[in-house]
Amino acid sequence: MIRTRNLWIIHLLGWILFISLPLTIMSREPEADIQFILLTSESFWLFFLLYFLLFYFNVLVLIPKLFLKQKYVLYSVIFIGGLLAIFYFQPFENLIFKKFHTQETSRMYDEMLPPPPPLPPPPPRPFDENVPPPRRGSDNGTTVDFVSLVLFVVIWVVAMAVKISEQWRLSEKRAILSEADKAQAELSFFKAQINPHFLFNTLNNIYALAVSNSENTAESILKLSQMMRYITEEAMEDFVPLDDEIACLRNYIDLQKLRLNAKTSVSFEITGSARSVRIAPLILMTFVENAFKYGVSNRQESAIVIRVEILRDEVVFFCQNRIFDVNPDLERKGVGIVNTRKRLEFLYAGKHTLAIEKSDEVFTVNLKLVSV
Repeated sequence: MIRTRNLWIIHLLGWILFISLPLTIMSREPEADIQFILLTSESFWLFFLLYFLLFYFNVLVLIPKLFLKQKYVLYSVIFIGGLLAIFYFQPFENLIFKKFHTQETSRMYDEMLPPPPPLPPPPPRPFDENVPPPRRGSDNGTTVDFVSLVLFVVIWVVAMAVKISEQWRLSEKRAILSEADKAQAELSFFKAQINPHFLFNTLNNIYALAVSNSENTAESILKLSQMMRYITEEAMEDFVPLDDEIACLRNYIDLQKLRLNAKTSVSFEITGSARSVRIAPLILMTFVENAFKYGVSNRQESAIVIRVEILRDEVVFFCQNRIFDVNPDLERKGVGIVNTRKRLEFLYAGKHTLAIEKSDEVFTVNLKLVSV
């Protein structure tokens, strides 16, 4: 509503400026109330209506149906035809200037001109004595209405500028919406694909706990339920409380620990206060999931280190793990790290730094996000 209101204000100011142009031109007339006479005359408003209809006919009909559909030849023919029509009918000259241009002004204009040279006496015409002599100052030349022509070109160009800028804004808006829909679709796909093996393995582990009557069975089911509820419901927003994101990470890590043996150590540290801090959902989960998928071995010693540091105006995330399963799918398309890069570029454009290093079979992620 605000943008529409501003647009109407701009149009109104533009037409006020248009009305002021003929009023300014005619203000040189000696009559003190010439502006009032013009504003109360039908001829003036007929002149205004002509250009008013011309402008919106161009904006609403000609440009959408011809120019934007690349029918440039027909559009140019109509423009030239309109220009010739204005040249022929001379709306400003006939509707305003001739009607309100006073005789006093004409006399003052004639006095400003140099006197014409004396004419030689006409030869005697014995047989045409009743023919009157030619009238002084007669002019049979054609007057060019430059005011109408200039206004026509200005109105036409402004109409094109308005419509083309509007189309540009719509295209930009569609591109932004398209990117937003794409990011949302990728997020939904990511949530659907957040390592289905994790869900299957977790359920198997919980089943094993239940069979052995472990006291951790109920707590594990609760953690899985909380995590799945967050992924499928709360993470639908663009930004969520950082506390909720950390709780999801904690549940995920605790559930992953159910399948780990003593050869794998996991360190998960949180420093700083997450109160009132918001973050894009599941941004951190990608790297944590990646660490458990490729950084765990049943035969070799391994360590997974995860740290979240909450500073005054930024969130710093660190994740490091060894790489045991060397697989091209490590940076798979569609989901995973590539997908997360795209989401960061869309949601944190110019407000994040992501550094990923792979050296000596160690995978390290350093991510900094500006707090929102």
